[in-house]
Amino acid sequence: MKCKNISFGTYDCSYTIMLPYKVMRYGQTEGEKVEKYVCIDKCLIQEIIQLWEMGIKTTGCCCGHGKNSAYIGVENEFIPKMKQLGYVVAYNPCRPDDEDSFIPKTTLKYGKIKKCFSMEEI
Repeated sequence: MKCKNISFGTYDCSYTIMLPYKVMRYGQTEGEKVEKYVCIDKCLIQEIIQLWEMGIKTTGCCCGHGKNSAYIGVENEFIPKMKQLGYVVAYNPCRPDDEDSFIPKTTLKYGKIKKCFSMEEI
């Protein structure tokens, strides 16, 4: 399946995996954190897991599917760490003053992804 043929929101070219940290849902308190599953585009999964291994908590990501700009969102407290790692802020016209989205370092070749990673390789 080629990434550029995937429609946004279908998650047809992604893996569903559990976050390595618990999160609070709306209305919950600190003591009520829960496990959460998220969908990650196959072409970004290695980079996202590397960020998690460094302790960086992500808030979302998308490769753009060859139709939009790719981004990796992080919690505000990790913005300085992302910049320290050399990540460039991804401009969001809907939130022009926010800096919590970054351009992935993964080289994205839409429609030419030679390999999608299996869970056994992670």
